[in-house]
Amino acid sequence: MNAKKTILELVKKEDIAAISIGEKGWENKPEKPMFFEKEEIDKALEILDFEFDSGYGGEEGYSVYVWAKDEIIVKGTYDGAEWYEVIPRNPDKDIMPTSIGG
Repeated sequence: MNAKKTILELVKKEDIAAISIGEKGWENKPEKPMFFEKEEIDKALEILDFEFDSGYGGEEGYSVYVWAKDEIIVKGTYDGAEWYEVIPRNPDKDIMPTSIGG
């Protein structure tokens, strides 16, 4: 999986307002999250542009929040498997809540 590619498949780059990048995998915890506003989105996407195994075992990808125009993207995990999930940014009575983890 490639986080940058996956994020750009979920939202349009021009709609991204900010990206916060947290820990990478289970062992690499930064002192504080890296936060990138609209004018720095390319820098954030460059950090997220790498291949990793998203299957069961150990987490390898970054934890992220991506604030887009109408959505927020977060990383979901279960037993080491990981993926990026889209949730609505604004309240909507017609959206059915779902679990983002196992």
